[in-house]
Amino acid sequence: MCPPRYARMTVNAVPATQALLTKSSIPLGLVLHPLAQPEHEGEHIPVVNFGSCGIVRCRRCRTYVNPFAPFIEGGKRWRCNICDLANEVPPEYYCQLDPATGLRTDVASRPELARGVVEFVAPSEYMVRPPQPAVYFFVIDVTYNAIATGMLSAAIEGIKQTLSKLPGGSRTQVGIITFDKTIHFYSLKSTQSRPQMLVVPDIENVFVPLPDDLLVNLRESRHLIDDLLEKIPNMFARTQQVESAFGPTLKAAFNVIRHIGGKMIIFQSAVPKAGVGAIVDRDDPKLLNTDKEAVLLNPSDPAGTYYKDFALDCSRQQISIDLFLFPSTSFMDVATLGTLPQITGGELFYYPNFNPKSQDNERFVRDLVHDLTRETGFEAVMRVRCGRGLKVLAHHGNFFIRSTDLLVLPNVDADKSFTIQLGLSESISGVRYTSIQSALLYTTSNGERRIRVFTSCLPVTSTLGDMFKHADCLAIASLTGKMAIDKGLSSKLSDAREAMVNKTVEILAVYRESFGSNSAGSQLVLPESLRLLPLYVLAMIKNVLFRSGTDTKPDERAFHMYRFKTLPVEECIAFVYPNLYALNNMPPNIGQRGEDGRIVFPPAISLSSEKLQRSGIFVLDTAFGIFVYIARDTAPNTIQQLFGVSAQELAGSTGPVAIFDGGDDEYARGAYALISGLQTDRWHKYLPVYAIIEGTPLDAVFFSYFVEDRSRNVYSYYEFLCQLQRSVSAKVK
Repeated sequence: MCPPRYARMTVNAVPATQALLTKSSIPLGLVLHPLAQPEHEGEHIPVVNFGSCGIVRCRRCRTYVNPFAPFIEGGKRWRCNICDLANEVPPEYYCQLDPATGLRTDVASRPELARGVVEFVAPSEYMVRPPQPAVYFFVIDVTYNAIATGMLSAAIEGIKQTLSKLPGGSRTQVGIITFDKTIHFYSLKSTQSRPQMLVVPDIENVFVPLPDDLLVNLRESRHLIDDLLEKIPNMFARTQQVESAFGPTLKAAFNVIRHIGGKMIIFQSAVPKAGVGAIVDRDDPKLLNTDKEAVLLNPSDPAGTYYKDFALDCSRQQISIDLFLFPSTSFMDVATLGTLPQITGGELFYYPNFNPKSQDNERFVRDLVHDLTRETGFEAVMRVRCGRGLKVLAHHGNFFIRSTDLLVLPNVDADKSFTIQLGLSESISGVRYTSIQSALLYTTSNGERRIRVFTSCLPVTSTLGDMFKHADCLAIASLTGKMAIDKGLSSKLSDAREAMVNKTVEILAVYRESFGSNSAGSQLVLPESLRLLPLYVLAMIKNVLFRSGTDTKPDERAFHMYRFKTLPVEECIAFVYPNLYALNNMPPNIGQRGEDGRIVFPPAISLSSEKLQRSGIFVLDTAFGIFVYIARDTAPNTIQQLFGVSAQELAGSTGPVAIFDGGDDEYARGAYALISGLQTDRWHKYLPVYAIIEGTPLDAVFFSYFVEDRSRNVYSYYEFLCQLQRSVSAKVK
């Protein structure tokens, strides 16, 4: 089997009939994380070069040879495990079979025949052009808002810190454009003594001056790039220009790199108001918590159509867009602008209330460095091939679909996952196993063309018991949430919440009806594999993704919806149900790496206020920060040693705080070790630390994550289970 780190099924057994799948109510799906980082240091995916033999593939369905494709006729042919066709084995690839096992005698030395995930070196026929170099084109807003929010200085500083770390070696190319109501190109030809600024004021008919000098080799023109980055903040320090020609600037940047492709990195603060792509303010608080709220979560027109069409043009030219938003107003229309990274395989970053003098700046710089230096594949495509009985129904993530099943990915990186909804194409009763193979064709940052192949072989079952036995609760919850986002955007958020609850009721009703005949009518019967599904569904209902009320801004919700659709399974769950740790009875090696290479943490406790004590420290690990809750009776020395200030001084803090090693206070040292371990475990993300003294205003922020407590008009976990029990009983009757 392919390790679940790379390919994870919602059910690790395929139902033999549509009737069985329908009866179980379990959503069938696959979560792919193609460039996931190895779990342990030293672990790697084997690379295979077929050389002159050529990559061995099925001549009908184009499946790659894999461990689940049997060799027949003494090894002269192999049978495709996807379409069942018998294929000739190339003479150069032939090997005798072991009479005892029926396997090739060289299987141990052939990773493609022994491993569920493998990478092939792609020969020239897998290229429509020579592999592109790593290209990074920076597009920077220099309006008054960019200066006032501190975005410009932060962006320039972040780029400076990143340049020396950019992958791609001697082939890496870089370019820079700035813009306000006009567009500013910069000639960075290495033979020049200084950068040359070229201003294009006509945003209706954008043209590219000196097209050969705007995208340059990083090493050859590094001195000019450094010089320009030093000058840009001063060049626009006194600007009063507030209008942003964002749409026309995108066209200009596109025209510079369209011949080669690459990554477009955009830093934007002002709402686009000038030229094509201008966004009309549609912020309407009266729509919040109504059936029409979804309007604010979908792209607006005509701007939405413009950005969608532009993103499609970028996708065709192998250009991805990473968009860093620093809103200077309460509404920036993230739903509309987010289509740019969504279609091009890029990423959306969002920094509301950005303060460059706080830890916001460190978080942004860390995000930028990680975004540009993580493992990234360029000009990629990915396809999922299903064996007998299976078919692809829908996809979730950042991509564009071409020819019904080919995912076009100008960029694919180590953090992105892709979720595939599956269905049955036919009855496969009598079949013991079926397979799924996914293949990612991409160019590494070093210019090598590779094919990463993931193959899983799944048992086929005719029993409902096996469906529940092999169900993956985390993967099911992740897929359910992503399907609910689509439901909320196409209809209304209340329908999305209702759909998740109904799906849970259907699954539990089927299980009780089939296996709970001996249970009391007042008892909620849960399969062991799905006992936490109600908790995760309740957590999603209370999450910023779906929660009701008027306190969630449309931009914030839209950002998290875009982001959630790209997250792998574990990060989806951590986002809706973060880990809470109590700092008592901690292991001695807390925050350090154990024998398995993983960071050691204490057991997580339930997100319920009943788990808190009157004294002690509790650490909440969320996706965007670490909250340290200090109970009222905590020793003053512990607070002083951990935070370097008294409890009274700490109580007035509302922003991120610094932490210290705990000094001579054992309890504080344990807290420091845990927090440091969390930050180490999430090395690529900056997790600011917020200190919350019991009884201070930040209490509300901390307890908003306690999904097992009652909140506003939403059930507590106990009440939710009672409601599910009543709904299940009514459905069974």
